[in-house]
Amino acid sequence: MRSARVLVFAILLFAIFSSSALGHDVEPQDVTWELPPVQWTKDLDSGYVSTSPLVIDDLLIVKVGGSSQNPSGPWEDGKGPGIYAFNTYSGEQIWRYEHNQSRSGFEISPPVYIEHYEMLINGWTSGYITAHNIETGELLWSHETERISWGITGKPLSIIGDQFYHDSIHLATETGVIGLTPNGTVMFEHSFPDNATGYRNGLGMILLDYNFSLPFTSQNGMFIATGDEKGGIHAWKADGAGFTSWDLDDLLGLSGWKVRTPPFITSLLDEPETFGLGVVVQGQNGGEFITLEYQENGSLELNAMVSLGIAPAIPLLLPAGVVVTGDLSSVLAHCSFNSPGCENATLVDSGPVSGEITSLFGEYNSGGMSFAIPHNTEEGYWTGHLIWWNETKLGTSLQWDWHPEKPGWITAGVGGTSEVMAAANDASWLEVRFENTSAPENNSTEIGGDNSSYVSNSTVTGLSMVNELFLVVILMVSMGALFTGTSNAKRAGSIGILLVLLLLLPTLNVAWVSSVSNEGEDKSVDSGQFPSEYANTQVVCFEFPDDVWDGEPGLSLFLNENGEEISRSLGNQSRTCVGGLQGHQNIHTVSIEATNVAGYNYTWDEQPLGLFVKDIGLGIAGDGDRWWLYWVDGKHGALAADLQPVTNASVIEWRFL
Repeated sequence: MRSARVLVFAILLFAIFSSSALGHDVEPQDVTWELPPVQWTKDLDSGYVSTSPLVIDDLLIVKVGGSSQNPSGPWEDGKGPGIYAFNTYSGEQIWRYEHNQSRSGFEISPPVYIEHYEMLINGWTSGYITAHNIETGELLWSHETERISWGITGKPLSIIGDQFYHDSIHLATETGVIGLTPNGTVMFEHSFPDNATGYRNGLGMILLDYNFSLPFTSQNGMFIATGDEKGGIHAWKADGAGFTSWDLDDLLGLSGWKVRTPPFITSLLDEPETFGLGVVVQGQNGGEFITLEYQENGSLELNAMVSLGIAPAIPLLLPAGVVVTGDLSSVLAHCSFNSPGCENATLVDSGPVSGEITSLFGEYNSGGMSFAIPHNTEEGYWTGHLIWWNETKLGTSLQWDWHPEKPGWITAGVGGTSEVMAAANDASWLEVRFENTSAPENNSTEIGGDNSSYVSNSTVTGLSMVNELFLVVILMVSMGALFTGTSNAKRAGSIGILLVLLLLLPTLNVAWVSSVSNEGEDKSVDSGQFPSEYANTQVVCFEFPDDVWDGEPGLSLFLNENGEEISRSLGNQSRTCVGGLQGHQNIHTVSIEATNVAGYNYTWDEQPLGLFVKDIGLGIAGDGDRWWLYWVDGKHGALAADLQPVTNASVIEWRFL
């Protein structure tokens, strides 16, 4: 839910500020994060589960590696590699996709959901990239990339809604990187130098050559980055331009490095007012967490290096620049504030941990940042932890441990939030936990049902990934400045924190208004006024004052989705209604289709708080001090048209008042 996620982010920001800048000390014994009860389980019997389940409101996505009696034999019927989609709260299977082209027996590229296109993106060990309709599982398109040994094994990344770049989907293939449009058209391809290959090399966002005197935009130093099995680090812009590579062998003075985790933004050691490129690398004798600084000549220079154990896990980047790493021996938390408490890493837990460490932000009031760790033993389990800054160092506490009913090795992280959790292991065993109060009143498992509503975001704030990235950067730099010894730096840090809050005000306003507008009972809409053809579909009506109505006063005209007249009636409203519409998630998109069907013009402006609809048909904004307002299912809308969700049976009424 957009509002919930935004409010969570706001709580998180204030928790960080209160615990660091304001000197609030949170004791572990005062913090409680209870593990919700198991509500349902499922024996998938479809091979290893190597990635955390994806929870999208009432839809749960699980990726499986496939089950076969023989290592090189055919997959068992119905148990091949692929995707399961379940109802989050009932456990009923919604759809299933089998990707029998894969032969590896494991799938470790996490699925990525793109809300704007209602699309699920997957990379496979077959080398294929697939896109599916999130509601039905329908295969929308697929693209084959070069496969030498293990195909695609890293996490994809999407850039959606950026003002400077077209929407794009980026993946690291086994031999390079590729960018595609949301319809599957190849935008660009780059090969790794020296015939290098990649494994588990997910994508991350970094900043190179950033100019502080210019506004935060995706064109100001933002790059996408990955690594390879020969110690190469590669970066490119969102449109594929500027592909650049660096060799860790040259930087670190040794050979045999492998980059098997996504690069990320981190603060530079002893330079808290700026930032660098962080990456966890695997060497011959263990792992290293290194921080690199971009130079004016385009090279990278080693800034800091922390030794890790063997087989590093995928690190977790938390707000304020806290990085959690894992390996076969331990789990450590690292900070880069200019404080003695950051000189050494903080021990969080023991290993072995070699998979996904995941964040689980939610609505509980704990005073710390929450995350979960998968312990990869023969009888694997997950643990939940909180972490905070207590003025002098990082503090952590173990909150719970989760032992699945059917044990097995575990590399997959916990998916969901702190209230609704899902996790699975190599025994192909899935467990879902939540309090009964977390489940919606209508537990219908029919995704396209009348009361289904999908409003989910791939970012914490509900902003685009690029915008959220730069907010995190401002926050990291500002937090670092607070820990320097100069008053000017502290003043700059305070200003930076204030800037983050100001930038979030429009989003927080949306969240607040959304929560307020959801209070109270909706006024029912009389469905008897509409033709029977409108039943269980989305309906949009445009009501005009008589002076801008080009028909008989009091005439209601009812059209179907093709613009054909179904019926008309006389009454107190002069309006045109369009019904039979389907599949829209917000007021804006359904109104665009309805105005096209009715033959009306439809114009809007982008405002700081969202999209503002100006003109519909002969109703021109400001004419006679009248404006277009909307009601959803009898309730006056308080959000921008592109932010107000609708169900598959909503009635939207536009009135020129």
